Amino acid sequence: MTDYLTATEVITIHADLIARYGGEPGLRDAGLLEAALFRPQTGYYPDLIAQAAALWESLSQNHPFIDGNKRVAFAATYTFLKTNGLTITADADALYAFLNPLYESQRFTFNILEEWLRGHAR
Repeated sequence: MTDYLTATEVITIHADLIARYGGEPGLRDAGLLEAALFRPQTGYYPDLIAQAAALWESLSQNHPFIDGNKRVAFAATYTFLKTNGLTITADADALYAFLNPLYESQRFTFNILEEWLRGHAR
């Protein structure tokens, strides 16, 4: 059985990231957060990696928080995978090298995230 993150858990992750790294605290839209968290649970995604990619894309694109959406999207995805027995194997430099061009070119999409996770989660 897959364990999915709750809104309370992601709000806690967000608060921790803001406290550590700075930014404006607060939830901008609870509905967008709930939608992002529900997306992996729809039954459309065949496995844990696809569900993680859906979560990552949705949290990043929905912008449910005032600030720190990209940070919380990755942290929540990492937590979701870890909770379900997988770990992202890429180090911080490799992760930055992957993500930075995607954000700059507006190519942060489910398919790209899923492919990357398939190569970097064990």
